[in-house]
Amino acid sequence: MLAQGHEPSLPYSFLPEGYDAADVWCVDKFRLAPRSQVADFVQEIWKERGGQVDKVLDLCCGSGLLLRELLQRGYDVTGLDRSAAQLRQAERKIRGQERARLVRSELPAIALEEQFDAVVSTGALVHLPNDVTLLRTFENVHRLLRPGGTFVFDMYTKRHAESLATYTTPTARVIEDGPFTLLMSITRTAIEGTYNWHGLMYLREENSQVYVRRSETHQLYAWPQEQIAGLGARAGFRDIEVFDNFTRQPTGSQTVCETYVMVR
Repeated sequence: MLAQGHEPSLPYSFLPEGYDAADVWCVDKFRLAPRSQVADFVQEIWKERGGQVDKVLDLCCGSGLLLRELLQRGYDVTGLDRSAAQLRQAERKIRGQERARLVRSELPAIALEEQFDAVVSTGALVHLPNDVTLLRTFENVHRLLRPGGTFVFDMYTKRHAESLATYTTPTARVIEDGPFTLLMSITRTAIEGTYNWHGLMYLREENSQVYVRRSETHQLYAWPQEQIAGLGARAGFRDIEVFDNFTRQPTGSQTVCETYVMVR
């Protein structure tokens, strides 16, 4: 039996129910870095060039996967996201943790007025639509970092975006996890380097055979490396380096995600 509800007006208002399952699937299918690897990478970077790091901002923390990893390593972590539904998922992971808090805010504005030792973001800035929004985001991160603090984030390469489109079009891919089923596809748009992520989701209501259906569409952008580095420099960052997918390897023709390290 199928019950179809209204389409959500806010992004990620339904997807969080199966976000973690989708993340595991993407890590496996597209060689993305698992959150444990991300945490290991940033910890190594911080020890090398970030000075003493205690206070960390997880920018666009989503359901709290990286937030949890950083807490387990002993950091004081603030998770920021625009989605109330995602933050509810994150709250379940950090419940009872005194060294964690959650803040709702939307980029490029960051509704905080304090300094952090480090800022990290994964799988989020690929959704920012233009260089103005990216630059304002970088400027706000720069404002929040203490001198010498580091900003680490990732961006999809065009190769990765193209592989996503090829793999999920015309046949959508199915991700299943208990009561949650997601049909996912990524399509190219008429604008170079711009893609649409489509998700059709079914969630079985507890103790019934009734399924609620929702759909979401998000834009993905594949930015040239030199443009991202240039915007970082304009925002005031220095010592900008780019690595391959949260490793210490340089980027190359097979890179799926570029990992940027910038210092305030």
